[in-house]
Amino acid sequence: MYDIIGDIHGFAHSLKTLLEKMGYDNNSGYYKHATRKAIFTGDFIDRGPQIKETLEIVKQMVDNQSAYAVMGNHEYNAICYHLKDKNGNFLREHSEKNKRQYRHTLKEFENDRQLLNFYVNWFKTLPLFLEIDNIRIIHASWDNELISFIKSSLPSHRLGWNFLINSTIEGTKEFEAIEILLKGKEIKLPKNVIYIDNDDIRRKSVRIQWWKKFHNETYRSIAVNYSTTVPNVLVEDEKISTHIPYSNEDPPVFIGHYWRHGEPEIITQNVCCVDFSIAKKGKLAAYRWDGEKILDNSKFVYVKGVI
Repeated sequence: MYDIIGDIHGFAHSLKTLLEKMGYDNNSGYYKHATRKAIFTGDFIDRGPQIKETLEIVKQMVDNQSAYAVMGNHEYNAICYHLKDKNGNFLREHSEKNKRQYRHTLKEFENDRQLLNFYVNWFKTLPLFLEIDNIRIIHASWDNELISFIKSSLPSHRLGWNFLINSTIEGTKEFEAIEILLKGKEIKLPKNVIYIDNDDIRRKSVRIQWWKKFHNETYRSIAVNYSTTVPNVLVEDEKISTHIPYSNEDPPVFIGHYWRHGEPEIITQNVCCVDFSIAKKGKLAAYRWDGEKILDNSKFVYVKGVI
């Protein structure tokens, strides 16, 4: 029996409220449940007001085996922001865009960089995905081919140094794996076409509903989050002809990452996103899984933002 919890992004007070709502107590110095375990889908840092406290809660739970956690793209980005290659260059450029995304985390740890380094090293121990008791947990998208690549390249499913270096080099299989598994599948927009996303970033590609079977689709209809800024023109067949949807016969898979809104609900009978935009005045949500193969909207529990 697992409680799969979506992206926290530094909202520790909401996390504590959610855990307590689900019957977890902190009597032993860390949150635990008598009969259940939590599973976190990643993205613990950035955006929110209690990043340090969030990391303390999650790591204590993982260390004491009352929870599991997988890596999110924000943890991956943090690792690359701090590490350098053999030429002394940071694996993630310290550009204004990247500094802006990471600013809340840097600000909270500005007087304790040693502690930040401690947590960055912990991020490196997080697996890229979990397969446990016939469910799958991954931050953004499940791709059978890339999962097989990870299994053969990283038997522990955790980043090794060579894999990490290669994952920052566009065109490598490692780069593709991180981009898709932690950030989501995308397709390029037509030449000279862009759209503005919810963070006011100009995008030349659109993140797609990888679980879906495509037929006569527009870029807008296959986008993960509906937006009128995404072009409503037909996708060229060659861009989606090789797409393989997530099979109804596969185990339930739980993801975060996608900034969903409204009342929590499953995507398909075996695909569930538990990210409901806590960092944008939404909800911190969890799905309480009890072994069912067909997921059920009634199994969601959530809290609204608590500052």
